[in-house]
Amino acid sequence: PLILEFTQNTESHDWVGLLASWTGIVCVILVAEGRASNYLFGAINSAIYLVLSMNATFYGEVLTTVYFFVMQPIGLYTWLSNRINEQGRPEESHFEAKKLSLIDWLKYLALTVLIWIGMGLAYQSIHSARPFRDSVTDATNGVGQLLMTRLYREQWIFWIATNLFSIYLWWGENIHIQGMYWVYTLNSLVGWYQWTKAVKEG
Repeated sequence: PLILEFTQNTESHDWVGLLASWTGIVCVILVAEGRASNYLFGAINSAIYLVLSMNATFYGEVLTTVYFFVMQPIGLYTWLSNRINEQGRPEESHFEAKKLSLIDWLKYLALTVLIWIGMGLAYQSIHSARPFRDSVTDATNGVGQLLMTRLYREQWIFWIATNLFSIYLWWGENIHIQGMYWVYTLNSLVGWYQWTKAVKEG
C-alpha cells in the first residue's frame, strides 16, 4: 500500500484508501494464521470500506460490508469459544480447522446460488445496470464469512472468487482497494494451504 501511495502521480494522498488497504491486508493475514485478533482489524476495515463503497455508489459492496461489520463480534465470539489450549500447540494455532463434507458442500453452494439470484433480482428491481454481476460478490462474501466464522477451510475458495471479482469491480476506481484485493488473493492461496495442512494434521 505504501509503494502504491507514493508512486502515484497525484497531487494529494489517499490516506483513507491507504488505511483501508492496510487494515484489510493485516486482517486476512491474521485469518490465515488462525488469530482471533483478525476481527479487530476486520471491524476497522469494514467501517472504512463502507464509506468508500458508498462514495463509489457500489451498493452491493455497501450491503456486503454492513454484513461483514455485523459479523465481526459474532465471529470473534465463535472463535474464542472454540479456542484450543493444548500443550505443545503453537501459539498462533488457536483453532481446529474443519473440512466440509459433500453434503455440506452442496448446501453451501446452493446458498451461494440463492444469494446470487436473490440479490441480483433485488438490484434488478431498482434498475441496476449490472444486477447479477454485482450480486456475485454478495454471494461469495456471504458464504465465505459464514465458513470463516465456523472455522471451515473451504472459506478460502470463496475468498479467492470474491477477490478476483472485486479486482475487476474496482479496476480504475481506487488503486489501493484494487491492490488490497491482489494481496488478498495471494493470502487466500496461503490460507488455503495452511488450513488444509491444519485439517490433515488434526
